[in-house]
Amino acid sequence: MSKPTTEMAGVMIDPVTGEIIDSKELAERLLAQAKEQAVSPVGPCGHAVAES
Repeated sequence: MSKPTTEMAGVMIDPVTGEIIDSKELAERLLAQAKEQAVSPVGPCGHAVAES
């Protein structure tokens, strides 16, 4: 199974279409979807879930 995106030098490329993915736009879309579905992007300790 292939990865959904390929990252090269900080640029994400859609492996199906070959288009460059705007990471800021993607993050904004995912945040909007999370809000619509009442999913919190913040974990129980107050840290962002995707934060490492």
